[in-house]
Amino acid sequence: MTINNNETETASSGLHTNGTNGIANGFKVTEHETPLPSTHPKWVPLKKEPLYRPRKLRVVCIGAGYAGLTLAYKYKHKMKLDSFIDFQIYEKNHDVGGTWLENRYPGVACDVPAHVYTFSWEPNPDWSRYYASGPEIWEYIKKTTTKYHLDDYVQFNTRVIETIWDEDSATWKIKVEHDGQVSNTEADVVVNAAGILNKWRWPNIAGLRDFKGTLLHSAAWDATADWKGRRVGVIGNGSSAIQIVPSIQPEVSHLVNYIRSPTWISTNFNLDFAPQGKGFVFSEEQKQRFRDHPEELTKYRRAIEHDFNHNFPTFLKDSKEQEMVTTAFREIMAERLGHDPELVEKLIPSWQVGCRRLTPGEGYLEALTAKNSEACFDRIVRVTPSGIETEAGETQLDMIVCATGFDVSFHPFWRLVGRDGRTLEKEWEDVPRAYFGICAPGMPNYFIFNGPNCPVGHGSLLAVIDWTAEYILRWCSKIATHDISSILVKDDVLEEFNLYAQEFLKGTVWASGCRSWYKNNKVDGPVTAMYAGSVIHYKECLEKDRGEDFDIRYRSPNRFRFLGNGQTEREERGDDLGFYLEV
Repeated sequence: MTINNNETETASSGLHTNGTNGIANGFKVTEHETPLPSTHPKWVPLKKEPLYRPRKLRVVCIGAGYAGLTLAYKYKHKMKLDSFIDFQIYEKNHDVGGTWLENRYPGVACDVPAHVYTFSWEPNPDWSRYYASGPEIWEYIKKTTTKYHLDDYVQFNTRVIETIWDEDSATWKIKVEHDGQVSNTEADVVVNAAGILNKWRWPNIAGLRDFKGTLLHSAAWDATADWKGRRVGVIGNGSSAIQIVPSIQPEVSHLVNYIRSPTWISTNFNLDFAPQGKGFVFSEEQKQRFRDHPEELTKYRRAIEHDFNHNFPTFLKDSKEQEMVTTAFREIMAERLGHDPELVEKLIPSWQVGCRRLTPGEGYLEALTAKNSEACFDRIVRVTPSGIETEAGETQLDMIVCATGFDVSFHPFWRLVGRDGRTLEKEWEDVPRAYFGICAPGMPNYFIFNGPNCPVGHGSLLAVIDWTAEYILRWCSKIATHDISSILVKDDVLEEFNLYAQEFLKGTVWASGCRSWYKNNKVDGPVTAMYAGSVIHYKECLEKDRGEDFDIRYRSPNRFRFLGNGQTEREERGDDLGFYLEV
């Protein structure tokens, strides 16, 4: 190679320095200096590959519900990352569906309109009802999975036992149990798509196991259970109980709903779209119209979504929207309770609407006022072999249904150990904190769907899942194409983000004094489940990848090794190299 008079070439690196103040490996070199030798700690040999040539990356996702399947679709069909990412989902159940596979209690349904509780990329013109039942939702998930071959990436009946970060190899060492056999694997990236309401739990009530009748939990329902003509006690008045009570009340001999605190029962969401309320059924003509004119279905879905998102100010303390819904809901509940003074006093909350998750709950209040049922507000002392004893005495029961919720600590159900031995059990001992609900402290290359302080109660969660999936996969692509070994949200960033979040959340109804799983089933304390802002606010934040918020470590001493051989894949393929000129 010809070398000009004022140009020096380094044989070791192939880099040039041109005269005074030339550049070699990012360091200034004067006219009379020898270029930096290959012994410099930041020197690396050039990659003999084009710019952004990705390395192979293994991504393991835990859970095959809506979140895991959305990630699979985006990976394969939208972002088309299958050429360099090896993607695997481990699912503990025998099939896809997550909560919609597991929850089979009577009356199980979604309290979000079906047409927005749908994969964004697979609208369903055939929903039978405005609020779809659990079985119909599962059928939709299963049909979509089969259509797009999403279960090609799923290993069923596989429970993750532990994921431990290995700093030397910058990989997660994973132990899984499949059909009783334990094996080891590893991944560059781990995604937790197991969900918040995943680890159900029995209530901590003395004598629960002494009960001689039928004992059930709403999240582990026995399909053979028969409540007809029997005396049934339902513990709890959250979303599950509100659906179970009116479903079984007409067929039991007597029903007692044990209630610790009141809750708001809302009107149906998006009333303009469901004039007949919960029972609104789409006619065959309507469904055919949606099939023949998909643009009309899109318009309909967008209108419902807009209506949901437009209502965000309702969740702000002392807003005029909050005042309006409080007045309206109080009047509606009183009317549905027959203006019974005792029930009105005990069942209508004093705290603001939305502090606990809102549930339309059609038929629930009416079921409590039926002749064969009652609401019990006395504290439960113990469960006896024949029933439930409260401070007011014992009630004889044949069946007890525990609709008492889940472990909402956000701790994963497997052993998770991150950098420097950090664990979320310790990090989140007092308050779970995450970066936009996605990135956790001390956990490199680890992402969460619906982690702490994400928008779980702002409307339809599926849009949030959609945006989160794309955010995660963008990071996976960057890790693969920029020669990155690991990314980890910085501790000071996490601290500042959560200081902002908690300050904002003080002004929301979620902090207005109720006991809620939004606050880890506490009355007071920080709001740990809800996002500090609207859904649209969240979306626009996720669209900007703030690399400055992360500790990024590279696979070599020089972060610019990914620049490669000085050419691009476009040039290697022989594509049009004048593409940038406007036509």
